[in-house]
Amino acid sequence: MRRIIAIVMILGLITTSSFSLAATKKGAQEGVWVSGKVTAIENGVLSLREPNGKIFKVSAAKDKLKGIRIGDFVAVKNVKGWAVSIKEAGKKAAKSPTNLKHKEG
Repeated sequence: MRRIIAIVMILGLITTSSFSLAATKKGAQEGVWVSGKVTAIENGVLSLREPNGKIFKVSAAKDKLKGIRIGDFVAVKNVKGWAVSIKEAGKKAAKSPTNLKHKEG
């Protein structure tokens, strides 16, 4: 009887751990949108000056950086330090991230 209880407890712990890991992975994949003015593009790293004046840096694949120039206002979807989406934004949108209109994907 003790063995059965011990096995059930261990299986319960394993199940609980796997649920929390799945939630963490899903949350990490959702990402965060950051907007600002492009201040530098060096070695695949995009630097943005946020509306609050802070510099935000994110790595990006070459194909994501096509057409992006220093001085552009962009919105970047950041997932674990990588730009998974870069969209051009107007000056108004860069000042107010809640005004960004974009499609997921």
